[in-house]
Amino acid sequence: MLLHGITTAWVFLKSADGKNLLTREQGLSDNGLLELGRDVLGVASAEIKGLDGSKLETISGNNTPQYSYADPLKPTMALTVNSFKMATYAKLVGMKKQGTGWQMADIKPVGGCVIKSPHMTDDGFTYFCFPSGNFLGSTDKKLDSDTDSKKTPVTDSLNFAAINDPNINGLYRIYDTTDTDFTTEDAMFKEVLPDYAKTPTTDSHTA
Repeated sequence: MLLHGITTAWVFLKSADGKNLLTREQGLSDNGLLELGRDVLGVASAEIKGLDGSKLETISGNNTPQYSYADPLKPTMALTVNSFKMATYAKLVGMKKQGTGWQMADIKPVGGCVIKSPHMTDDGFTYFCFPSGNFLGSTDKKLDSDTDSKKTPVTDSLNFAAINDPNINGLYRIYDTTDTDFTTEDAMFKEVLPDYAKTPTTDSHTA
């Protein structure tokens, strides 16, 4: 796969057991999926790591390697979004309203993420789907002064760690539109999120 850039991405929240997609007031949109499009000024980067074990281990006997195995995989993602709404960011990382402000809660909500990347050599797309995991907000926020010649923007950064998803019985799936058995984007979402329903995905509750 020769990929280039990010076409779009989606984030969502789930029930604590990871089985159900949260929608409407409990979730991020009417059908649960929030596309990270123009409303958030897009995704700047999505650095995915740990899709396979970090290294191969070997077992030797009779003075020669007899067996090899991979360390457990540990998928993580560093996601940079240009401009989240505060309420959306708070929901993803587990902040609760206290008075008129936001305060970090003790328990992280279960959420998920899908990244869509275009192929460079054909018209296809590859999807990296992480149905269950936890988002961690920025531990640091470096704010620099504007100068007399330019402004200094500060974007929103999230770290995501995948956890086992009960619906797919795994940590992640990769879909590719050039596969002969790939049908539609909606069918893909229905496979990784069984209670997904196609409805408008505008963020109507966290403005």
